Amino acid sequence: MKRLMIALALALAPATALAQETHGDNAEVVSAPADDAVLAAAPSNISLTFEHAVILTQVQVHGPGHTPIPVSHTAPTSPQAAYVIALPALASGAYEVHWNATGDGHAMEGTLHFTVQ
Repeated sequence: MKRLMIALALALAPATALAQETHGDNAEVVSAPADDAVLAAAPSNISLTFEHAVILTQVQVHGPGHTPIPVSHTAPTSPQAAYVIALPALASGAYEVHWNATGDGHAMEGTLHFTVQ
């Protein structure tokens, strides 16, 4: 009976919630572009919207071949729920965005991935 209850709970759980948990604290943040997005055109910025106000302490972007992509971000002095980070012109390829934040008394980190075709 216990196995049936667990199987039923897993079957009814939204697939997106399970996928988000695999990326650490990404379940607490909504990003644009979305995690694992495949884009026809390169985005001009990344937006991160957190469930609660946080201080975004670090943002790193890596492109094809794990090449660092320069972005400018200075941590604010007070917590915010939303951040927009400008991007330089991006070529086709796979990108990773690594972020660190503090809020509600703990440190958070996450990674999101997107591909430009």
